[in-house]
Amino acid sequence: MASLDDIDTMRDNRDVDGLIQALGDEDEFVRTQAVLSLGAIADPKAKDPVARLRTEDSSASVREAAETAYKWLVGRLEEVKTTKGTLKSPPPR
Repeated sequence: MASLDDIDTMRDNRDVDGLIQALGDEDEFVRTQAVLSLGAIADPKAKDPVARLRTEDSSASVREAAETAYKWLVGRLEEVKTTKGTLKSPPPR
C-alpha cells in the first residue's frame, strides 16, 4: 500500500511503473493522486491503464480524476506528435 508521500516521490522521479502499480491501491486518494500524476507526466505507456480506470474503478472520484488525467495525457501526446511532425517538415519557401 502506497502513501500520498510515496505518490509524490514517484511523480517527482517520473516513476511511471510505480504510479501505474499504485492505480490498484486500496486507498482511493492514492489512486486519485497516482492517476493525476500519470496524466501530468504523459508517458505513452500510461495511456491504457489510465483509460481503463475511467470506467473500471469503484470510486466515482477516481473515475473522474482518470477522465481528467486521460485528457491531459492524450492532449500532451498529440502535442508532441504534432511538434515532431512540424520539426520534420521543411520550412516554407
